[in-house]
Amino acid sequence: PGQQTGRASPGAPESRSGRSSKGCSTGSRCCSLTAEQVADAGVPSDSAEAVAQLAEAVGAQGQEPLSDPLTLLRFYNARGKDVKEAAAMYQQAIEWRRSYSIREVMAEHGLGEDYQEDGVRATTTASWRWQSEPRSPGAKLAYLYGFFGRLDAPSEGGAPVLVWRAGAADYAGLVREGLVPALTRAFVAHLEDALQSSRAASLREGQLLRARLIVDSSGLGIGCVRFLPILREILTLGKFYFPEVTASVTVVRAPWVAAKLYAALRPRLTPLMQEKIFILGEDFQEGLERHSGLSLAALPTFLGGSVDDTAVGKALPVPVGAGRLLTGGE
Repeated sequence: PGQQTGRASPGAPESRSGRSSKGCSTGSRCCSLTAEQVADAGVPSDSAEAVAQLAEAVGAQGQEPLSDPLTLLRFYNARGKDVKEAAAMYQQAIEWRRSYSIREVMAEHGLGEDYQEDGVRATTTASWRWQSEPRSPGAKLAYLYGFFGRLDAPSEGGAPVLVWRAGAADYAGLVREGLVPALTRAFVAHLEDALQSSRAASLREGQLLRARLIVDSSGLGIGCVRFLPILREILTLGKFYFPEVTASVTVVRAPWVAAKLYAALRPRLTPLMQEKIFILGEDFQEGLERHSGLSLAALPTFLGGSVDDTAVGKALPVPVGAGRLLTGGE
């Protein structure tokens, strides 16, 4: 697909070769995409007809909102290749982006990209220049005590690399200080960053690219089990509103309790998400490369790699009184 800004103007999306897709005249309302046009955008041939049907079902007329063929493929895959279910997820996601105000969330947590009020990108979808830079009090606290982020360097294949310090987070402190809402907003910004960076990489390469997620579970203890409802609520946001963001989820440095936690969280994940997860112990280098294609050197220094870890939330212990910063207290 070609580059368009904001809500795409009527007309045909461009193919990877830069040619205008067939069947839509310039200046007219764009007609439904054909399977040939969808395949030319990079959708596998065995899914092209269904994605074309999905495009028609949601009234896709350009790259926004989230309506280029490769992004529609994400919705299709996320709902088990069911066009009707994918269309329902798409409509729910678009409405949620407007009501939750993705525009405000992304402005609070970083710089580099603009959105319209309804959550539609106001800049080209073929690039993604947003960088995490907490600006509101809640965003700054979420960076200090949160546990997630996207590394600056993508994988060798061009896909984003996400890292979660899930085992280091002070869940008890986050709850005690009332920081869960701030953490949730930061996590939404993280998911949007992951989706849009994956989307831009896909459009550049002319094929679906998805992020590689590495979860450091070192430090998880049995006490974390009581905070499962919070984790479930946060993870549900990805399940409902952010389609097919990750290609793999590699859990490393996993203690025995990690398997217990995963068993409890597993029912909340889609079958597709369940297939992506692989759990490794302390000696994870070989398994990491086999499962995700990432070398140890591509990881942050706290995991034994050579990449700067400032892009990932610090997951610091939450001091008593930290929550007062949200209410203007000292």
